[in-house]
Amino acid sequence: MATTLIVADEPDGLAPDGLAEDLPPQCRVVAPDDLLDGRHLPAPGTAPGTTVVNLCRDQRPLSFGYYVSLIAEARGYAAIPTAAALADQADDRLVRSRFAPVDHALAALRRQGARLILPRRLFVALGRCNKPHLQEIAEAAYEAFGLPLMTLQIDPARPQLLQVMAEPLAGLDPRQLRLLRAALERLAGTPPTPRPFRRAPRLAVLVNPDDPLPPSKPGTIARLRDVASSMGIDTECVGHRDLPRLGGFDALFIRETTALQSPSYAFAETAAQLGLPVIDDPVSILRCCNKVFLHERLKAEGVPQPRTLAVRADTLAAAGEALGFPLVLKVPDGACSRGVIRVDSPAELPVAGRRLLRRSRLILAQEYLYTDFDWRIGVLAGRPLFACRYRMVRGHWQIFRHDGNGRSEEGATEPVALDRVPEAVLSAALAAAALIGTGLYGVDLKETAQGLVVIEVNDNPNIDVGLEDACLGDALYERLLGHFLERIEAGEDRAPARTVGSIW
Repeated sequence: MATTLIVADEPDGLAPDGLAEDLPPQCRVVAPDDLLDGRHLPAPGTAPGTTVVNLCRDQRPLSFGYYVSLIAEARGYAAIPTAAALADQADDRLVRSRFAPVDHALAALRRQGARLILPRRLFVALGRCNKPHLQEIAEAAYEAFGLPLMTLQIDPARPQLLQVMAEPLAGLDPRQLRLLRAALERLAGTPPTPRPFRRAPRLAVLVNPDDPLPPSKPGTIARLRDVASSMGIDTECVGHRDLPRLGGFDALFIRETTALQSPSYAFAETAAQLGLPVIDDPVSILRCCNKVFLHERLKAEGVPQPRTLAVRADTLAAAGEALGFPLVLKVPDGACSRGVIRVDSPAELPVAGRRLLRRSRLILAQEYLYTDFDWRIGVLAGRPLFACRYRMVRGHWQIFRHDGNGRSEEGATEPVALDRVPEAVLSAALAAAALIGTGLYGVDLKETAQGLVVIEVNDNPNIDVGLEDACLGDALYERLLGHFLERIEAGEDRAPARTVGSIW
């Protein structure tokens, strides 16, 4: 029997409010800490169909509520809302870009009856509302925004949607609680029908001249465009101001540093909404841009990684005792060696921890494993694309060294032919990348005295002339562009599906 886990800030106080009363036996109410720490929950992979309904108050990116959805999905559960929906909710542009289906439903309802009076506010719980004649509106909003509890502010005269507001569980009145309880009882998800794609080889390449550490330098972009031209593909470099033009292309290749709540993520999300094949797709960005998610996902699938703990402020000291010193603290959304601190002694731990915990309510503590280089294996659509050894900066323990003046130093890159890479390294890289999706990834691994470990999986991996392309040359770009062509001509996007119930 599938289990529904309802995560609320104060689960013990729900019974008087009426939510926990008379719920089906497969529904359980748990606290955020229970889910984050894995207490009293089905083991990943042992309870197929488990759904986590996240009703936490604070669901902003990197809050505890956000991590409830993120970690639930990393452990193989379906999450409502998804972490991607929460990330999108923080960007007003993305929210407003999803108004159209609700506006269409409102217009269709008005056409059915000119005298129909529309409300100015409509409460929706898991796609249900208390007004049967407005059910199509509720379903359209749930499909568009994926929020478990929300109020739609409507202009009944036009009619159109004005605003979407997530509602806290604590603010619901008895009637709204009854609606939520009824919606939980009938909880079920239906995957959306994939949208068709047009067939035409026109590729947008997103670049940012102000990116201090771009994944591809201008010379590499020029090489990519030359190869594309020889393959009959029209390419155009686009910038942040070109987002409204994205619908005029057939695919998008993002070549600026990705992050949530950044223009690159907005481009990826918009491309996915338009049905355009995109690298990196928004789900891959979401999964790769949070190291807590990666840790939980690798752990759930038994992929070797350094001893790692997701810690809060109250568990930081215990992590130091468990891992020993030196250890490494990592902010979940760091990139290019930023947001990573080596802690050499217990005395340094509180200061370093407080510094990173200002950015995220959860951070990672990881055992310190020094090697002279990291393997970087590029993976495209489940197949190895390139291999390199990324050397540590001379006299430093990381690939990048950043000073206080904004300058960065990078270690040497040593290209390696794929047939010269140890089989165990390739196998581990492919297994790790498969947990993220079928796009383009850079998997970092270390060969240690204790064995091979995966450090992380990166979306948007570096590809530059004379470095990552040194072994294959133009054939690397031909494979990459051929991948885009296959997806365009197949008429379907192979990026991970985005549904209301789960991003898996």
